Amino acid sequence: MIVSLGANKKRILAVLVLIAIAVSAFFLIPRGEKRQTFPGMTGEERLAFLTSFGWEAEAEPQDVREVVIPAKFNDVYAAYNTMQQAQGFDLLPYAGEKCTQYRYRITNYPNTPDGVFATLLVFEGNIIGGDVASGAEDGFMHGFAADSARYEMPKSVIKESASPAPDTGESTQNPTESETT
Repeated sequence: MIVSLGANKKRILAVLVLIAIAVSAFFLIPRGEKRQTFPGMTGEERLAFLTSFGWEAEAEPQDVREVVIPAKFNDVYAAYNTMQQAQGFDLLPYAGEKCTQYRYRITNYPNTPDGVFATLLVFEGNIIGGDVASGAEDGFMHGFAADSARYEMPKSVIKESASPAPDTGESTQNPTESETT
């Protein structure tokens, strides 16, 4: 009986190379969809983000507050998150998390000289979502891009009051104005 060790060494080497390639592929090939995030720790980073969409904003935010993304989305938040997903964000991974909401006055919104704001949601120093909206009674809300789809309030909510709910501080009008803690 003749045993050829040379062939076995080659086979062993080939198997080891294939294992190394498989392990490398596992770590190097992206798995699933990565969340889109943008730096938003500083005012400069947040303003640069808005500028990337063509918006000019006042240097200081009009309002800063801690908000909680609801653990369970109602119709309002589900519709709002659909708008977020259309612009590359998703609030579902942040359900139940506390984040900081920055509200900046937009100074160059076309045909609307006053009362247009950009709301940025920031979690652990990254912008995770937000919108551009008018505070007028017949106002609007859309994603950060000027030509993005407008947010449509679910029909089940349209009849409800836009004033804060008693004892909660929540508003049924703007999903980014969630209960503060």
